[in-house]
Amino acid sequence: MQSPRLNKSCDQCRNRKVRCIVPPNPDGRRVACTHCIKRNETCQFSNLKRRLRSKASADLFIDRLISNPSESAVLYDEFSVLKVHDDRVPSSGIAFFSSKRVDSLVKRLGNTHLRELVHQIDKTIRTRLLARPEKEISLYSLVKSPIQLEIDPDATNHIQRYFEVLHPVYPFLDRRSFEEKVASSNLLHVLETDYAFCGLYYAVLALGCQYNGFGFFIPENNRAWRLFQMGLSRLDRILMLPESLANLQAVTAMSIFSASAFGHSLDQILIAEASRMAIALRYHKSFISEDTALCHRTFWVIYHLEKRYCFQARHSSAIADYDIGCPIPLVSDSIIRDYNWLLSSVRFSRILSIAYALLFSVSASTQPDDTLLASVNHVQTLLEEWRQSIPLEFRPKEPLQRRGLLDGASKEIALRTHYYYYHLAIALSRLTLHVSRDVARSENAMRVLLNTARSVIDLTRFIDVEPYTPTFILAILPLSALFILFDFVIHHPTDPDIRGYLTLLDIVAGHFSQLDRVSKGAIPSSYLSEFSYMAREYVQSGPRQTSTATVTTGARGGAATDETSSGHSATTAAASAPVPASLTSPTLPSTSPPSLQIGGSDDATLMEGVDYSSLDSLYFLAPDSDFWAAPGRSFEDFDPREFYGEIFQ
Repeated sequence: MQSPRLNKSCDQCRNRKVRCIVPPNPDGRRVACTHCIKRNETCQFSNLKRRLRSKASADLFIDRLISNPSESAVLYDEFSVLKVHDDRVPSSGIAFFSSKRVDSLVKRLGNTHLRELVHQIDKTIRTRLLARPEKEISLYSLVKSPIQLEIDPDATNHIQRYFEVLHPVYPFLDRRSFEEKVASSNLLHVLETDYAFCGLYYAVLALGCQYNGFGFFIPENNRAWRLFQMGLSRLDRILMLPESLANLQAVTAMSIFSASAFGHSLDQILIAEASRMAIALRYHKSFISEDTALCHRTFWVIYHLEKRYCFQARHSSAIADYDIGCPIPLVSDSIIRDYNWLLSSVRFSRILSIAYALLFSVSASTQPDDTLLASVNHVQTLLEEWRQSIPLEFRPKEPLQRRGLLDGASKEIALRTHYYYYHLAIALSRLTLHVSRDVARSENAMRVLLNTARSVIDLTRFIDVEPYTPTFILAILPLSALFILFDFVIHHPTDPDIRGYLTLLDIVAGHFSQLDRVSKGAIPSSYLSEFSYMAREYVQSGPRQTSTATVTTGARGGAATDETSSGHSATTAAASAPVPASLTSPTLPSTSPPSLQIGGSDDATLMEGVDYSSLDSLYFLAPDSDFWAAPGRSFEDFDPREFYGEIFQ
């Protein structure tokens, strides 16, 4: 049996995550470290916990529940689209405002209008964008009132449009066999008797119809929606039949339409059913007696749909990655100028699956911070490898050229590629800010968030504000970018790039105003321009110089107070505190200008005396004067999360 060994860092330093410095001792015996001596604390070195390779560990929260049924994890309202728990960072890019974050912004703005606006947006998304149509859609209602089938006079154009734009994105069909069946002289009879083909046919028509300009944001009284309902009316019979490739393709086509249509939540039901059918048919295995390549590519399309939906919806996948054994076939229809989109989308979906399991699941939320940060490193490496594998013409973080988007498929794939990348980049950066206490790492995560928000808004000029554009691209990512920039502007109104950020806020506000106009109020989003208005008004109205303020310096400028006030000791402590070079602005003079005061109200909730002019562009990652006011404090004691860790969650 091996004798126990002590950790190299004492328990106090390990908890604070600071370097443990032990003075040399002539007799070799380990004594108290310098930090514990300074704080007059008991310095204890615990035994090193060995990791036994032969022991398999199932580090899931369910195992802890089985051992201790009373144990509970931090949970939050999963249905809330916009709001989020103070102690959790979700995978969704839109779940942004925690109570602490709203409180911080309200204090700076000096009024509660933001709180009311956030509540209004969250309520709107819940009741309007995620609501079902006025007429209840259910299998019972469809069976009770069967829809009369008809042949659309523009069916040929709709089918051609579908295969030009969407088939390369979701290549689960054999175009030749589909069109051969459509060319049947008794097509209406085929549709009335072949339920699976009927569902597939009308879903394809509905999708192509949208791209031909016949869709609308309200799923009532428009041609695309009526075509979709014709196929949906056969869904109950499709589900009652034994699973088959034809049935699976029909449900997959319905899932694609539902995922891109506003006004109902059928996509969750349809995607879940498609996933169940694919697993039941064992298409995730290597050996299949049917058309192997077609079955496999159908499975991978469903895999892509399901993994992306689950990550965005903040719940676990029904497809177990550890049980997949089928190859990814080469599909020429899905290769756009040397870019193998099917393979790339599957690779990204796998990264989403890994990210959710390691970072955003219930079990992940119970892991220590250093474990989560190691997992963030792993996912970031996978994401960067995925980005580098993409041809330069489509690669995220590279300029997207309009001349390269010559057809609908290229544009669809390019926008999806960029927005997929930025969605995960935002999620990883927000989580890093929440759990990291390393200032340099938090600083980098903040810069990534700002650059990502800028890129997302820059891309809005390529977005078709049309019903066929996925909600994820049309609204979710632009809204996330708006929140990120608004938060930064309010917390740093004198940043050197503030005019650029305000312009970006105006651009994204214009995008949502256009969405409101084009949807004729079905997507009420023009009031999001209030964020841009509040930010610009805040920047223009303050901060202002105060003539009686004392020049102070510190890690974040300190809180400027009159030297005759009781706050003199606090500013003195701030002025004498050591400041790392990485937190000082290289463009600023060494002598700080007079401190500034935000707002003109006597409201005690306002943040007063903040010297913005001497701050780095990421000022909130450094300690404030309240931190330095406590006796015996040094920069090594500072934990960014303790003061600003709730940012962007």
